[in-house]
Amino acid sequence: MSIEFIVSEWRAWYSGISEPAEWQSWRNGGITPKENIQADVSFLPAMQRRRLSPLSKAVFNTAYPLLQQRDIPMLCCSVHGEAKRTYALLQDVAKEEDLSPTAFGLSVHNAIVGQLSIAGKVRSPALALAGGDFPLQAGLMEAVGILQEGTKQLLLLFYEEPLPEMYQPSSESPSAICATALLLTKPGEESYGLRASLLPSKGAKVQSAFKAPDYQLPIVRVLLEKSGVVPVGLGWELCINAD
Repeated sequence: MSIEFIVSEWRAWYSGISEPAEWQSWRNGGITPKENIQADVSFLPAMQRRRLSPLSKAVFNTAYPLLQQRDIPMLCCSVHGEAKRTYALLQDVAKEEDLSPTAFGLSVHNAIVGQLSIAGKVRSPALALAGGDFPLQAGLMEAVGILQEGTKQLLLLFYEEPLPEMYQPSSESPSAICATALLLTKPGEESYGLRASLLPSKGAKVQSAFKAPDYQLPIVRVLLEKSGVVPVGLGWELCINAD
């Protein structure tokens, strides 16, 4: 049994690497992620930019260009979400200080997709998933389920940021902020892009995202190569093929 769909377009941001030429250079070992850099969101009004964290800026940088003139469902999947914002709130609780309602509202797991819906004027359904051990499997399975129910196109997002030091003994920390946006389309005569399928696999080995937190990079690599297989969870793998 295979579940087929189309990756019509995609974008990714990884600590300063964002454009196709930069990703190809990264693939060939010619470029490495930059430190202390934030994604460009100059296309947004200043008031909206001020509310964005470094993580949400990376999400907007990848997702917003794919949303132009599209009112489509959005599905966000992350293991930890706004971990640094949440940690800052917990520190305030420990100090018995008053919490900022705005800061709390921007820290919850669906905050990023909510901000993206507002900025992109998207009225279609938006969903935020906690990715758990296998976020690629969680996000892709949910996405193809939505497509099979009749939705023609949706935007699937993955994103993570380095964890506060206190959390690192219990979970490996992502090496840098990374966000990936996939415009997925139901197969049909008018669909374009890379053919993709989710396939059962008995031999695929995949580590938990708590042990291998840079889980987005293997998918970026096969998208760059326009062909390949990526284990996404226990017993499942993603296969990419160019038309």
